Amino acid sequence: MDLSSVQEQIQEQAKSHLSEFGAGMNVPAERQHLIFGRPESEIQRVADDLGADVIVIGSHGRHGLALLLGSTANGVLHGAMCDVLAVRVAAQVRSDFALRADYLKAREYLRKDADADYRRIAESLQAYPLYPYLKYYDLRRRLNRASRAEVISFLETYPDLAVTSLTRKRWLRELGKQARWQTFLNHYEATSDAELICFQLQARAAAGETSAVLDQVTSIWVQPRSQPAACDPLFADWRKTSRFTQDVVWQRFTAAIEGNARSLARYLIRYFNDANKSLAERYYNVHVNPSQISRSGDFADNSLRVQNIIAHGLSRLASRDAAEAAKLWRRYQRSHTFDPNVRQRIDGVVAVASARENQVFPTESMRSRITLSNVIEDLADAAVRAQNWAEVIFWTGQLPADIKQKSQWVYWAAQAHKRSSSGANFDNSALVALAGQRHYYGFLAAQELGLPGQMNAQSANVTNVDLAQIRRHPSITRSIELFAVGDNLNARREWYKALNALSFDEQVIAAELAASLGLIHLAISTANIAEATNHLHLRFPLAYEAQFRQAGLRTGLPVPLLISIARQESAMQADVRSSADARGLMQLLPSTARIVARRAGLAQPSAADLADPNINIRLGSYHLAWLIERYQGQTPLAIAAYNAGEHRVDRWIKDANDMPMDVWIERIPFRETRNYVKNVLAFRHVYGSKLNTPTPTLGVSEQRLAIR
Repeated sequence: MDLSSVQEQIQEQAKSHLSEFGAGMNVPAERQHLIFGRPESEIQRVADDLGADVIVIGSHGRHGLALLLGSTANGVLHGAMCDVLAVRVAAQVRSDFALRADYLKAREYLRKDADADYRRIAESLQAYPLYPYLKYYDLRRRLNRASRAEVISFLETYPDLAVTSLTRKRWLRELGKQARWQTFLNHYEATSDAELICFQLQARAAAGETSAVLDQVTSIWVQPRSQPAACDPLFADWRKTSRFTQDVVWQRFTAAIEGNARSLARYLIRYFNDANKSLAERYYNVHVNPSQISRSGDFADNSLRVQNIIAHGLSRLASRDAAEAAKLWRRYQRSHTFDPNVRQRIDGVVAVASARENQVFPTESMRSRITLSNVIEDLADAAVRAQNWAEVIFWTGQLPADIKQKSQWVYWAAQAHKRSSSGANFDNSALVALAGQRHYYGFLAAQELGLPGQMNAQSANVTNVDLAQIRRHPSITRSIELFAVGDNLNARREWYKALNALSFDEQVIAAELAASLGLIHLAISTANIAEATNHLHLRFPLAYEAQFRQAGLRTGLPVPLLISIARQESAMQADVRSSADARGLMQLLPSTARIVARRAGLAQPSAADLADPNINIRLGSYHLAWLIERYQGQTPLAIAAYNAGEHRVDRWIKDANDMPMDVWIERIPFRETRNYVKNVLAFRHVYGSKLNTPTPTLGVSEQRLAIR
């Protein structure tokens, strides 16, 4: 066989490999390129020029054979110095699919403690990007008995792995439990982990630093929460010293009360002497039952401690009975001389509670005593809820300049002028400026002025070369592979670790890469981290569009609304599970999903079924449709109920009929639900624009609350 025939044979086999790789990676034929007979350094340079990913098939001497996937340039085929050895190497190439299958097989052998089989497969995966994760999982399963040398070898060999710091912390915990103090100190790194801090202090105490250690224990003990068991020996020794004082106990007790840590507060009372115990009991009782603050004889002392108890009690009472709190505050001012800071605190709490509950705003003489910015903002909010436009104008005018420029206050200051009796001379310039911004209040302003909502969309000029370069970042490479093998937690760890090392521009490229890989939720979060707020194609993707359109067809609900709920609920992460056990794209509780399925005549879903976008979207859309029907087409009410439950919304709409909907939304008691409704309405507007179905922020039937 002459040289020409050998080269032809090499080319045919290489083309076959190229086609196999391309099909496996969903790369169309026109974007597949074959290069062989060139130095590997030249292959990499050509790949960079073409914006392609490189898969090196093999090499002989200084020359290599490579496949390029993802280039948009015209196909290139080079032939030169090759021989039969290159063909044999090419035939041994393993696909990504095969490597991943072997990786998962190795993980399974680790779970079964089949060490010989694990080592056999791991040996063949040393060049695979996730080989370090095999070492990690191997070490993790026997960390409590691994030698110091083995652990140090892992930490030093893989310092950039996302799980390396986690492995160090786990190892340090094992060392602490085993009281291997010198080894612990040799490898301890500063941390905010309370358990490790206490182990470190134990280690230092064992090394003879007892006095310095006990000085530090005070700052740990006063924290208003229970501490790990590793701290208990330190606390026992510390309580035997003069550092354990009544003032220190009072500091922790007060922090526990203010943080509503009732069990801890009750536990701490045992450490008080008789005089302090009586006052602590009264403090605790006022916290549990604020009406006890009316027993002024129990709080006749003018000490700062008693003043703070009075402030706490009045604050708790004001949220339940503002009028009673105001009456008691007037009584206490006659009997006590309050510290200025305590007086200012109580003035603010009582003023805000009176305004919210009874629409009673501070008098002219009281206004000058209200100087805290958070209190001024709360009074402006209370005035909006009461539709007291004169008070809105006054309190928004008192806001500090930076807060006054927040879109919420620009909108409501303008609305107060427009809706008051002087509205005939209204200057709408503030609303015009607001209408040019893309958010809830901007869309409301634009709708009121009869203007289209402004999307202000931008996009980055990201090339295939940019994407290929970011993809070669070691942490990004590992992240993509981890997603491919289903290790999503560690995949996200690697991804976010990579982002910390990237510039904002590189983070935008990473977001584009995530979107191109179908990692929609990661694209959204990465764009947010990069502050790419105007990159709407990343932040508001049209993921699962077919399923949402089908859901819209079945329920009659607008597709932009359905997508907006999912975007707010899960950021398009299909497998997400909340701390409350809400699951999937539209964050359904398993119990809610079963009720919805029963109403709709569908099969009862398992909890695991809710990770399926088809099932989740179908059930979530049925639930939303049921809520919209329940609230007679008033979508904002249904959105609030989707988040907080219809039983709460039923309470919130009592005595609110015919109220402007923008005011009712501000009256929602829960900040989370209030922001949730605003976000979904704004997202609905954005998705309406993207889907060419213009959607007002508040539709004609949504302008005023009207439930009959």
